[in-house]
Amino acid sequence: MELVERAREQRGQRRHQWINSLVLLAGVVLGGGSLLATAQTLRTGQAELRTSRDNVRALQEGQVTERYAQAVEQLGSGRREVRAAAVYALERVAKDSPRDRLAIRDVLAVFVREHVRLKHAPLPRFPDAPDTDVAAAMAVVARRPADPYGAPRMDLHRIGVPVLRLTSPASLAGADLAGSDLRGAHLDHVELRGANLELAELPGAELPGADLRGADLRGADLTGVQLPGVLLAGADLSDTVLTEVKLSGVDLRGVNLRGADLRGAELDGADLRGANLRGVQPTVQTRIRKSAKVDGTTRFGPDPSS
Repeated sequence: MELVERAREQRGQRRHQWINSLVLLAGVVLGGGSLLATAQTLRTGQAELRTSRDNVRALQEGQVTERYAQAVEQLGSGRREVRAAAVYALERVAKDSPRDRLAIRDVLAVFVREHVRLKHAPLPRFPDAPDTDVAAAMAVVARRPADPYGAPRMDLHRIGVPVLRLTSPASLAGADLAGSDLRGAHLDHVELRGANLELAELPGAELPGADLRGADLRGADLTGVQLPGVLLAGADLSDTVLTEVKLSGVDLRGVNLRGADLRGAELDGADLRGANLRGVQPTVQTRIRKSAKVDGTTRFGPDPSS
């Protein structure tokens, strides 16, 4: 009897273990199904989120394109106040769409060139300030973010913007301003590093603290320009008119001043080590030797190319 009872007990235990195994297997299956369902839900949710983001991005890009087209159209308005508003609208588009910044810069440069392009030599009289729409365009391009590396120069050559006033911080670094009329302009602390100012008209302009390092100023007229604290390292000032200019104490090391007109210029204490002063008036060279900082690398004498 004991054997029969023991066998019956063992069968009961095996049946109980088998039932437990079935329950466990069912739990695993159900749990796996739940995980699969959750994963599928997550994948679906992520796909929907990506689609939603793509739709929002497409909507935003469409709105930017619409705003851009509308502003460009308004630039052609016959009303000056509408054109000025379009300039500021383009500035807002540029802030919202970094990829369009360079195109907007060039659109505004074209706008300025078309409105104030010099067809002849600058007028002898002291001119008026630029119109509000042109002044707005110049202010916007001057306070834009830095251009990407390798971007072409901003084309502002031969524009007439005398008495232009730019408020710091402002940058026209690398811009092509060759032959432009900037007489009487207020360019305090404006960055003009590497700018092309060849043959530009700058008499009476104010440039204190301006950054002109590496700028091309060949043949430019800077008569009476205010230059305290200006940075000119590496600039090319050959054949430049610098009469009555205050350059006392200015760092002019390595600057090319070949053939420059320095009559009446104040150069006391200016650092002219390594500068090229060949072709400068002999009387000015003599004065520079006495009052400025020079050494064996400063080049004096006649211009061998003339």
